[in-house]
Amino acid sequence: MEKRLNGKVALVTGSGGLIGPAVVRRLAAEGAAVAVTDLSLESAEKLAAGITAAGGRAFAAALDVTNPEGIASVFEAAERALGPLDILVNNAGLLRKQSAPLQQTPVETMKAIIDVNLIGTMLCCREAVGGMIARGYGKIINLASIAGVSGLPGWADYAASKGGVITFSQTLAMEAGKHGVTVNCVSPGMICGPQVQENQGTWLGRSGVPEDIASMIAYLAAPEGDYITGCNYLVDGGRVVGPRNAAWIQ
Repeated sequence: MEKRLNGKVALVTGSGGLIGPAVVRRLAAEGAAVAVTDLSLESAEKLAAGITAAGGRAFAAALDVTNPEGIASVFEAAERALGPLDILVNNAGLLRKQSAPLQQTPVETMKAIIDVNLIGTMLCCREAVGGMIARGYGKIINLASIAGVSGLPGWADYAASKGGVITFSQTLAMEAGKHGVTVNCVSPGMICGPQVQENQGTWLGRSGVPEDIASMIAYLAAPEGDYITGCNYLVDGGRVVGPRNAAWIQ
């Protein structure tokens, strides 16, 4: 693989989830030194160890994206270990396992989801963007969702949080663009597991895999993405284009 990110330093939040490991490994394979962060230190350390074993550079830390002081501490430690931050991938997210109509969703649950998905993304961007602006370069890539574009019945809080991530990212792109910093979103569709699964809810007839998302993130982080900012990329097999199984479609 061509190492398009040689000499770059990336930080990924929520690295231990379904999509996070693929993102971390792809950025490292592209040549970036990666700060691997997750609520679980064990998960972060395991991923970082795999990168260093393969000859790359990595730093691991536990990170709660709802804690501003903790964010500042981890970002500072990552820069001491790896160097100034060039790429930030906000992947940390929270989703309820069970759907529920809005009137049956506890207020505490709604607040927790918005706190992690939206406020957490904003806090991490706030911590990183100042240094990027000062250096005249930076790539911020925020994970949203197709739910933030078209809604998701039963998960109104999640959809609202991801819709907020999209419009926040567009706004930050406007603020930071003149300083050489790009800000974009990647909105996954149905990422059901590490293996491709048949799924007739998409126009490609399959679910996505974490590597599908990692590939788009790597593209935006690489030089090929230098003239792209304020965009939201749907990586969803065409799910939100229109009805897949309508009776009149042959």
